[in-house]
Amino acid sequence: MNPRRPLQRYTLLSVAALTVAIGLVGAMHLKAARPVLAMLGVPCPVNDTTAEQVSALRASGLAHLRADQLAPARPLPGGFVLDGTTADEAARWAHEKGIACDAVTHGYQYLRCRGVDASKLGLAGPPVSELWLSFGPSGHLIGVDVYRRGMSANDTAAAWDGATHALRNALGAPTSTVGNASPAVLSASPLQTARLQYRFADYLAIVTASNLPYAGLAVREQYMSSRL
Repeated sequence: MNPRRPLQRYTLLSVAALTVAIGLVGAMHLKAARPVLAMLGVPCPVNDTTAEQVSALRASGLAHLRADQLAPARPLPGGFVLDGTTADEAARWAHEKGIACDAVTHGYQYLRCRGVDASKLGLAGPPVSELWLSFGPSGHLIGVDVYRRGMSANDTAAAWDGATHALRNALGAPTSTVGNASPAVLSASPLQTARLQYRFADYLAIVTASNLPYAGLAVREQYMSSRL
């Protein structure tokens, strides 16, 4: 057995996950995304990105991440419904909850909300630094991205445990896990990362805990439709 194969497979899946994330989240404008965008032929600035280009990104990532089995459930924070909730419904939800959000367009439409009380999303832990809701060409929700950064050890554990326990309760054992999400391990050195993934034919969930030089301890939750 070639010892490099597991690492190569993990690297491929990580790049695929990043590709999907770039295709779904308005954070495409961040510098960290530019090398992948350039490799995939997406222009910068991404304000000029078309819906067709974002769809191509999404399809590229999903080709490596989708599984054959349908998900027994597709859990989401906030009570949203993948492939069901519309952009107008999400905007009304934010207004009713008193959450300040901005509409963003980078090929697809997004709703970006900052400083969101986690309890308004039905989540445990500290406030959400950024919430991104992504809508496909039909105007229906295809992704929810919950990002929390600059957290204490206790808050990091609460965010990670809340997200992963909810997924385990709904879906059972994850498809894959990598790394140790203990705040002590993450804090030991920069760029430490732990990740948990669920991959189905119609649903993806990825929870990542990391120690980033510019953001400190961070937890990111990604919930996506993998229907094409």
